[in-house]
Amino acid sequence: MMKLTYLGQMCYLIECGDLKIVTDPYLSDSVDSKDSHRNYPPPTTLCELLPDIIVISHPHGDHLDKKSLEPFYRLRRRAFTLVPAPSAGIIRSIGGDAVEMRAPAPAQFGKPFSLAGVSIYPLPCAHTELHIDPNGDFRELSYLIEYNGTKLFFGGDMSIYPGLVEALAEITPDVMILPVNGRDWFRTSRNIIGNLDSNEAAELSVVCGAKLFIPGHHDLYSKNGCPNDWIEYSARKFGAPLKLLAPGESVEL
Repeated sequence: MMKLTYLGQMCYLIECGDLKIVTDPYLSDSVDSKDSHRNYPPPTTLCELLPDIIVISHPHGDHLDKKSLEPFYRLRRRAFTLVPAPSAGIIRSIGGDAVEMRAPAPAQFGKPFSLAGVSIYPLPCAHTELHIDPNGDFRELSYLIEYNGTKLFFGGDMSIYPGLVEALAEITPDVMILPVNGRDWFRTSRNIIGNLDSNEAAELSVVCGAKLFIPGHHDLYSKNGCPNDWIEYSARKFGAPLKLLAPGESVEL
């Protein structure tokens, strides 16, 4: 059995038996600005959670947050940080045990990282666009997490690109964690790179046959979020199996 707890933005605690996974741990206020502040305080810290695996989708500050990670790494507790290969050096520079994750091509899963019955597969992710470093490695990744017959897709920050829908529909994830904050000209002009909107995320979950659609990236920063009633409307519109979690709320999968 998996247990999922929402911790804000794209940060989730995923418990697979005794194994703890934390995705994109943003548990600080490091990306606050003079005109944009967290809507609620961090509900916990990595030092309290003590994860066995940390999964990082990309190096933006609200996903790879040094302020959240460094105190945990100073504990010198054994933990693996799965990170796109181009960002592995950032993790190592702050004391983390980086596992470089790679995928061979767009819409193709890479080799998994496996531990204690959990397998985690990387998939190229388009944060509006696909970005590849000079070594040919994707800078942003989504992940498929498999445990005890349950398949959970964690999108990170993502948009749809050619071949992605077909690749996800083929594996039929049971659960899809997808960003819903969308994108627009004004945010892009301020270097706020967008994601799926609530309609796209809801329809994607239906097309892929998911049993549960869990939105993220919606409630922490008002200027780059999505109101709950918009998400609920999109879910009704497409018949998506929505589970909208409040910060700190859990669901068993």
